[in-house]
Amino acid sequence: MKIKVYIPGKISKHLVDAYNFYINKIRRFSEIEVVFVKLGGDINKMPKEVVLRNEAQEILKKLNGKDYYLIDLQGKQMNSLDFSQLIENLMLIGEVNFVIGGPLGLDKSLIEKAKKRISLSKLTFTHELALILLLEQIFRGFKIINNEKYHY
Repeated sequence: MKIKVYIPGKISKHLVDAYNFYINKIRRFSEIEVVFVKLGGDINKMPKEVVLRNEAQEILKKLNGKDYYLIDLQGKQMNSLDFSQLIENLMLIGEVNFVIGGPLGLDKSLIEKAKKRISLSKLTFTHELALILLLEQIFRGFKIINNEKYHY
C-alpha cells in the first residue's frame, strides 16, 4: 500500500521530531510520502479566497485526478477503529491520498471533489499539527489491523 498526504507549506522545526517518528513507524507497514506544496501566498497581504484557491490548484495539480480523502473540521468524525477499517479497505486499492488544507483552511474546490471528508476532532488544529495527528492515526490504524498493542 502507498499513502500520500498533500499539505501546503512545510513542517516547522518544533514538529520535525514527531513527524519523523511517525513517518518511520508507518514505513514498517506501508510506503508513505508527504507532499508539501507551495503556500497560496502571503496570508497577511492577499485575500483569503485567493490564497485558498492557489493552494487548492497546487494540490489538485499534484493529485492529477486521483481520489482523495480530505481532513476537514466539518468532515465525518471517526474513532480509531473506524479509521483503521477505512485504511484496511483502502489497502485493497493499493493507494490512498489524504489532503490537509493550509493555514486558512480549505477552498471549496477541494471540498467538492473529495471522496470523503474526515474530521480528526471537533477542535481546530494548525495544519501542521493536523498532519502529525493524521500520521499518528495512520500508524495506530496499522497497529489495530495487525492486532498489535499500541502504547507510546
